[in-house]
Amino acid sequence: MKWLIRGGAVAAWLAVSALLVVGTANLEPGPGERPADAFGFGVVALACLALAAAWRIPVAAAGTEAFALLLYLGFGYPDGPVLFAGLVPLFALGTLRPRRLAYAVAGGMAVIVVGANLATGGAGVLDLVFVGWAGVAVFAADALRGRRERAAAAAQAERDRVLGERLRIAQDLHDSVGHAMAVINVQSGMAEHVIDDHPEVAKEALGVVRTVSGTILDELNAMVRLLRDDSAPLRPAPEVADLPALVASANQAGLAVTLDLDAPGIGQPVGGAVYRIVQESLTNAAKHGASDAAVTVRADENGLRLDVINEVRGPGPDVPGAGIRGMGERARATGGTLTAGREDGRFRVSARWP
Repeated sequence: MKWLIRGGAVAAWLAVSALLVVGTANLEPGPGERPADAFGFGVVALACLALAAAWRIPVAAAGTEAFALLLYLGFGYPDGPVLFAGLVPLFALGTLRPRRLAYAVAGGMAVIVVGANLATGGAGVLDLVFVGWAGVAVFAADALRGRRERAAAAAQAERDRVLGERLRIAQDLHDSVGHAMAVINVQSGMAEHVIDDHPEVAKEALGVVRTVSGTILDELNAMVRLLRDDSAPLRPAPEVADLPALVASANQAGLAVTLDLDAPGIGQPVGGAVYRIVQESLTNAAKHGASDAAVTVRADENGLRLDVINEVRGPGPDVPGAGIRGMGERARATGGTLTAGREDGRFRVSARWP
């Protein structure tokens, strides 16, 4: 394919060059004009060479074309097809280089053509035609550049959207799997501890493990289908209204959680961020051995506030982990702020949305 493209470009250049040479050879010089001679054909050949380099080094090609036009017209040769050889470098220049440079070079070429013909007394309608076509070449290149820039911006926006969606899926997977594994860890540990003395309690704990693992497997399967097939049905994103079910799941896992919820009308994306922050906070509480937690979600005229407070056991990490960083990113991405740390002997996660 590349050889075909290059072969077509070479054929086009040869055809244009032949037209320039043949057209120059058939010009009839007017009064006071110099007939085409060896020097004139040499200048035309220089213009043809500049055409060949127009798309590789457009600035040098445009400068060479301007110099060739200055020589051709300055020595009094009759106006001819060589005048329009400069349009190709102008178009290439406007497509590949800054707009201001292309407009400046086009203006310079127009000045050279008109000025040289005025100096030799040969100015005419063809000069105005050249000026008009030089402007058309630059404007057309500018329009093509603008179209390419818009297409590139749209493609970049789509790539950013896809990347953002992948990051969101990764965060959701981290939160969901982390929560499920924390519940499974607590329940399986309790089942192992009481299976000899209280088999009915162990059976109940294993039932919770089965339910939670089935739920997370369904969620993983849904996400995998979504990644493989864009037409796969989407599961609704969790929101504030799903918090009671989340708290019930945490209570089933053995973490005594209370919920104070008074936030009507909170939709996506803030509602999804609230849900995931609560989910990650309860996961961390269970993972670090807490026995209880209190969740407060309230909305008033000052905005929305979320607090998750749980028991602290052990010294805990000095540096926030990936979970806390992820919660902060979710809050900031939806216009809120988040803080997390020890307070009065307990661990508090606080998020605010104005």
